[in-house]
Amino acid sequence: MATNRHAQIRYTLLDRCFSNFNRLYDYDGLLEEVNSVLYDLGTEGIKLRQIQYDIEHMKSDSGWAIDLDEDLKLVRKKAFRYKNKSFSISNHPLNVNDSEQLETTIAILSRYKNRAEFSWLEELIPRMKQGFDLVAKGENGAISYQENIYLKGREFIGIIFNLILKRKKTRLIYEPYGKPQQETIICPYHLKQYNNRWFLFCYNEEYKSISNYPLDRIINIEELADSFKSSTINWVDYFDDIIGVTKPEERNLEKILLKFSVQRINYVLTKPLHGTQKPGKADEDERTLTIEVIPNNELYQLLLSFGSDLEVIAPPGVREEMAERIKDMNNNY
Repeated sequence: MATNRHAQIRYTLLDRCFSNFNRLYDYDGLLEEVNSVLYDLGTEGIKLRQIQYDIEHMKSDSGWAIDLDEDLKLVRKKAFRYKNKSFSISNHPLNVNDSEQLETTIAILSRYKNRAEFSWLEELIPRMKQGFDLVAKGENGAISYQENIYLKGREFIGIIFNLILKRKKTRLIYEPYGKPQQETIICPYHLKQYNNRWFLFCYNEEYKSISNYPLDRIINIEELADSFKSSTINWVDYFDDIIGVTKPEERNLEKILLKFSVQRINYVLTKPLHGTQKPGKADEDERTLTIEVIPNNELYQLLLSFGSDLEVIAPPGVREEMAERIKDMNNNY
């Protein structure tokens, strides 16, 4: 069994390879995947014997008791893949060593949760404690989260994340709503979650532009060996001027003036619609706010969700679009 500090990294990488039913790995392929990450970390790679030790440990009861398909071959060489397509060590109960390491990690993270840039740890830490059963007995009902574990496409998240990190061109087969399956070649750049769905942002070779695909419409993903087109987009800032995931290239940023009802204004003040939200022009009841975004379908969906508690004051184009959508809704009744 391996004992050095990179063991957990290797186990995670091997698990990812064994879970990838779009590609078959032999010993050479496993070494290439693991050493590529270790080299990026600034450390030396490992040899075949270490991979063999790691696999034996993962198979053992002190590891995760993984079950590999022992009959697979890749050009007459032994290949590796889980028998059960849904198995992953991430779904396996923690062993004692894992629990101790995780508790130590959480303790370290807890030191930083009061810093502004790490405010997200306030939610992450209790979520990890409950998710990994590290809370006191009987306390697992202390907190709950909105999450759909049956969401179609979740199984692609790890695969796509790995393709992004490795900068691998990809063949994507997806099924648009109401249309037959389609195939396209992409360079994957970014994964984003919005409204309980995951979206892949990528360079589309056919359109020569950025496209996004909801993961629940993806049928299959295949890694390619072709050259990868690098992204120049700063994905940290890419979504700053929109609500949601749709960024119309032909539209400009607009300052939108909104007026809310007395019953709703405090709700919006405590839960801003967008990071640019500011008080609007002076009004008697202080019920107007402004946001600066590029209008898209997600914006109109959000504004319509307020019903009669909201009036769009300006600009005229956004106000008119809201009026048209409300008329269409009214025609349904």
